[in-house]
Amino acid sequence: MSIKAELENYGVVNLAYVPYPTDAVDNLEWTEEVFFNLPGRPERTCNAQSSQQEPVKEETSRPLRKEDREEQREGDVPDGGWSWVVAVGAALIMMLINVVGPCFSIIFSPFLLDIGASSTTIGWIFNIFQFIFSFSGPLLGPLLAEFSWRSVAVPCALLAAASLVLSAFADSAEFLIFSYSVVGGISCGLLNNLCYVIIPHHFYKRRGIANAIMVVGVSCGPILGPLLVSFLQENFGFKGATLITGAVVFNACIGAALFRPLQENRGDSEKGKNLYRLILRVTWSTVTDISVLKSPRAAIIAVSGALTLSSWLNFLTLVPFAVQTAGYSFQEAAWCVTASAVCNLIASLGISVLSDYPFFNLRISCMVCTATIAASTLAFSLIDDIVLLIFVMGAWGFGVGGYMGTYNLVIVKYMGIDKLIPTCGVTLMLVGLCFITSGPTIGLIRDMSQSYAVSMYVLSGMAFVCSVLWSFMPAAVRYDQRRDNERNAGE
Repeated sequence: MSIKAELENYGVVNLAYVPYPTDAVDNLEWTEEVFFNLPGRPERTCNAQSSQQEPVKEETSRPLRKEDREEQREGDVPDGGWSWVVAVGAALIMMLINVVGPCFSIIFSPFLLDIGASSTTIGWIFNIFQFIFSFSGPLLGPLLAEFSWRSVAVPCALLAAASLVLSAFADSAEFLIFSYSVVGGISCGLLNNLCYVIIPHHFYKRRGIANAIMVVGVSCGPILGPLLVSFLQENFGFKGATLITGAVVFNACIGAALFRPLQENRGDSEKGKNLYRLILRVTWSTVTDISVLKSPRAAIIAVSGALTLSSWLNFLTLVPFAVQTAGYSFQEAAWCVTASAVCNLIASLGISVLSDYPFFNLRISCMVCTATIAASTLAFSLIDDIVLLIFVMGAWGFGVGGYMGTYNLVIVKYMGIDKLIPTCGVTLMLVGLCFITSGPTIGLIRDMSQSYAVSMYVLSGMAFVCSVLWSFMPAAVRYDQRRDNERNAGE
């Protein structure tokens, strides 16, 4: 029996697109509409008593128009109250898990340099982490269909802290692949994706402001993380510093505990017992997520997102090694990362707030930000003065903050809230493929050329390609509209 047929037997038709706790009513209505329209399914009927007394009106049995669904969704979103607490919880989680990921080179560079790990080995450790981080994206939708936001977030927060605690006892680079890349990758990946998608489900009119609160956490992690880790390593060494950092990350559980669902999710334990059903959901969700790429809009968002994230995260990994190789201290390398994070925060806040205004153009913002990333990456490879390096890292931070500060909002604008999770999922799958291929290749280029500059040339080119891709978005929108009009005319 095929997977699709097996799913139909369970009444499961890609519930990953609408998380259960936030849109429970819409999810139920959507499931009923699709389920009863499957081939071979019985006609939708009321109970016998109701059908005899009150015939169903024709207009109430018709599916809602897109405009009506948008108005209904806008009314269902709270846009305030406890949702602000949820936004603060997401900010706390993002701040702490961004100590684990973007601060990789600050945490582990002393240890990896002491054991003489090659750039290729270091590239494998980081890029396996990012590969697993990214491929956790398709898991999020099915998990949210089975469990509440909080039930997913709390275990992941515990695993994120455990990854650093285990890494403190590493005695080889290979052990870090398990403790950091695998354990940290899946836990931080799920938490990151969850925080990005929970904001649009709790806010509508104030989505930009709420998103700004969340991205404060995204930027504060790389600002405070390098300073904290460098201080701890100077006073407690690698093992003590990593254990304390793990204890700090453990506080992400507090943020996860704030994710109270909009509607109570009853029966989590009963639904979660059927492992086979969950595996079917994950498999079918992955297949349907990939089908989103049939839309040129989704393809542009996914490919540009994958290349941009791969470019800037690989560049950030190289920075501390490049600065120390140039003869500067570990503390000065940490200041470069911190400068980029401060500017990242400023750009993220400003652009997220501006995105609520009708005059703001998200597409132009993406083009400018990716071009800034490309130009600053190239400039970093051409200069040696530490003051100029810090300045360039600040410009680079502005580009990254502007792009990532509105990444989820761009998806909502061009794809709609219903396709936010699948588009994020397929984007992250492409990001994972980019990391597992381009990441080790960047490390190999560094080892063969004995120059960080050559690797940075490649990363700069990847970011420039993303800027060019965004110029095709208007044509992609027109193509999708024309195709939808032709389909509607045919019906």
